[in-house]
Amino acid sequence: MAINLQQAIDIGKYWVTQGLLGRKHFPLVLILESLFRCNLDYTGCRRIQYTTETLKRNLTPKQCFAAVEECGTPVISIPGGELLLHPQIDEIVKGLVERKKYVYLCTNGLLLGKGLHKFQTSLYLSFSVNCIKSIENPTAKLWLSFLRNYNIVGVTHWQKNSSRGIKQHQHW
Repeated sequence: MAINLQQAIDIGKYWVTQGLLGRKHFPLVLILESLFRCNLDYTGCRRIQYTTETLKRNLTPKQCFAAVEECGTPVISIPGGELLLHPQIDEIVKGLVERKKYVYLCTNGLLLGKGLHKFQTSLYLSFSVNCIKSIENPTAKLWLSFLRNYNIVGVTHWQKNSSRGIKQHQHW
């Protein structure tokens, strides 16, 4: 998966700076789980094991910004549950983009149609969409054509194969 030139330069600067500071070990990507809720319910999902109280909790934007500042990484990956269920995800993303962090929003894509308008196009914002159904599904094909108009880093879908279990496919 390719990244834009500015991101490569910024990450390179970060890497060199860490080396000049004598740090042998340092974070490169912060995985920021702002909530546990998901809009899917499927066998094997560890999220269905959480209590209702846990599933209702969200990190606040202030908590997210504090974690990002403490970690200091240039890249933030925000998975879910389903991150688009977070009532303040747009505020969180806006704050991270203002801090010039490269934000990757990981979603199953089911809520993108209702939530995409909340986000401003930015060099610092990308979506990573995971499709559970076959890419041959007409809905999945429609999403692929729609997502190409945005800064989508890739679409991964999973297809069940009766003889080999589950197979992963990566698109661009």
